[in-house]
Order: sequence, then C-alpha cells, then structure tokens
Amino acid sequence: MSRLFEKNTRFVPLKTDKKTQENDHIISQASFVCKNCGSDLVFSPESQDLRCRNCGNHYPINIPEEEIHEYDFEQAVHELSRLRHNSSNDRRISVIHCPSCGADFSFKKTEHAGECPYCATPVVASTAEARFIIPRSLLPFRIEKKQAIEIFDEWIGSRWFAPSSLKDHSKRDEKLIGIYLPYWTYDSQTYSQYRGQRGMTYYDRQVYTTVINGRRVQQVRMVPRIRWTPVAGQVSVHFDDVLIGATKTLPRTIIDHLQPWDLENLVPYSEQFISGFRSEIYQVTVDQGFLQAENVMERTIRQHIRYDIGGDHQRISAINTQHENTSFKHVLLPVWSAAFKYHGKTYRYVINGRNGTIQGERPYSIIKISIAVIAAIAVMLALLFVMQQQGVFNGAGSGFIQINTF
Repeated sequence: MSRLFEKNTRFVPLKTDKKTQENDHIISQASFVCKNCGSDLVFSPESQDLRCRNCGNHYPINIPEEEIHEYDFEQAVHELSRLRHNSSNDRRISVIHCPSCGADFSFKKTEHAGECPYCATPVVASTAEARFIIPRSLLPFRIEKKQAIEIFDEWIGSRWFAPSSLKDHSKRDEKLIGIYLPYWTYDSQTYSQYRGQRGMTYYDRQVYTTVINGRRVQQVRMVPRIRWTPVAGQVSVHFDDVLIGATKTLPRTIIDHLQPWDLENLVPYSEQFISGFRSEIYQVTVDQGFLQAENVMERTIRQHIRYDIGGDHQRISAINTQHENTSFKHVLLPVWSAAFKYHGKTYRYVINGRNGTIQGERPYSIIKISIAVIAAIAVMLALLFVMQQQGVFNGAGSGFIQINTF
C-alpha cells in the first residue's frame, strides 16, 4: 500500500525561485514546453503523443514502466480511517503557480488539471495534494474535439420532438470540454446464501358459462396455477472491474451509461496524457463507491440465484452475501462534456472519449408532441372506420368453442 498513499510525500514546485520555495501553499505541478519554439505541448488524441500548439512538433509520451495494480480494499479503508484521523488539514488544492506567466491561481476544488486563466498555459497539479488516493492508471483520449463536435451535432439533430431552435443553442464549440473523470473499479469474490421458493406451473381445466349471440353456452379454458416449494442454497460469483463513477459534477444517469470502456487498455498514469485537458479529483470516496458497487453486484447475484432456484418462477426471500479478496483501482477516463441553457434550464451531454458513445439530456417540444399525438389518434380512427366498413367486427364472437347449449 505504500505506493497508493502519498501522505508524507513532500512536493517541490517546478519554479525554483526562493519566493516560490518558501510558499507552502503552492503545490507540485507540471507543464510541458516545446524544445523547438517554447510553446505549450498538449496531448493529441489523434497521434497519441504530445503536440506543440504553435509549430506542430510531436514528442513521444514517457509512459512509466509499471504494471496496473489492484489494491486491497479492506486495507485501504483501514489506512484511510487512520490518515483521516491523523490529518489536521483539509487536503485540497490551494494555489497553482503558472510556469509561463508567473500568475498564482486556483483550480476548482474538484479539479487538478486545466489551463491558467491568464495565459491559457496547460497545467497539471499533483492529485496527492488534494486526495489521499491518487490515480495510477487512465485511458487516454482517442476522439478529437472535431470528431466529438460531429458526434454531438449528429446526436442533437436526430432527437425526435426536440425544439427547432435546439440546434442553434447547442452548436457552440467552446461549450465542448475534454475532461478526465475519476472512477473506481472493484474486483470481488462473492458467496451468497439464499432462501426462497421455486414455482412450477400447472393447468386446471375450468368450465364456465358465457353468452354468445344472445345464447348461453358453456366453454372450457385452461387456467394456469403455480405450485410453490421452499428452497435454499448458495451461489458464488466473481466480479471483475465493476465500474463506479467518482464524480458528482455530472448526473449519474449520464456517466453510468457511457460504457463500454476498454479497461483492458489502461496505461500507467502520466501527467503528459492530461496536458491540455481538464481532470477531476474524486468526490466519491473508495468506501462510498463500494456501496454503489454492491448494489450493482446484487443485481447480478439475484440473476444467478434465480437460475440456481430453477423452475418456472422464483421468489427470493433472503440473501446473505460475503465478499472476499476485494480489490480496487483508481482510474481516470476521458469524456467530452457539453452543457447549455435552454429557457433557463441546463442540459448536459457527455461523449465517451474512447469510442464516441454519447449520453445526454434534452428539452422536448410540447407542440411537436401534441401534433404527433393528434396525428396518431387520427390514423387510429381512420383505421377503425375502414375496418368497420369492411365488416371486420361482424360476428366477432364466432370463434369460441361451444361445449353445451341450453
């Protein structure tokens, strides 16, 4: 766990002047400069390297030579409890010192990477100054901003019942932001004991009396019944990389539906991948995230229990699940995010920065919906009229089997 927690690490700012070194509030940060022209280097999703904003020179990413590790969950929770108890300060990013213009500024307390507000220099701050657990792996961007805009515009244009003016509000390129979102992944071996009931369907022959064409007749129908039997048992399920978003700045209904993520392609964390993008620090702690992961796991466990119970129907009355060998990773995943206001309400859209999957909110046009409903009712009435003219409804009850007439 020594590589996971950086509580006692002392970071030295990139600036080496005496004033900066004496300022305890300035934290470790990184910015990358082109050797050819001195301009800023940013990560290029297209070429998967650092590209100069000015002259276009490319530089390879120095990826750390280390494996993607899983960390013991129980040990982490215990260590976090100790660190929180011993910590006397609120660990958050305080002051960033721009390596280009020299200005001091602060990121939002939920972010650790972005641009200097005075000269737009990309700056990446150390997450260890803001959170006890730092990211050790990430998925780099693959989708360029231009591609993301095309995906965004196509998605907006394909929304049914959207207001006609929606496109004019949403096609603002400056609203599309590339950002790395924090996630937790959890592995766990589960053992679940359960009690419930197995239901087997059988049929009863039932004779009933009805009226057809003014005559009382008897008919037979087969009525389904269920015979329930008490059952108990145990199922074991192994979970790998259950993914939980650790951000609160975007709605869960959006970020939970950005999958699939190609987590098998995670690379060791490097600040060079983040240069030119924003990046968030986690706002959902590792133990809070695991509570959400348990809910995700429970749905799968219930499916396995129902399969284990068998029969035609299943009832589950009690489940007791034990977790063993639970581990986790803290990863950063890339998204393009857009938001705009329409009639005073904010709508958010997020694009998976790896495969272009898009999820979002949108307004609805009451006028378009009303016209569609009226049109549907008109079509249905017209169809009923045609069917009536063709005599479709005449003698509708003649298909019944008559058992006895009296």
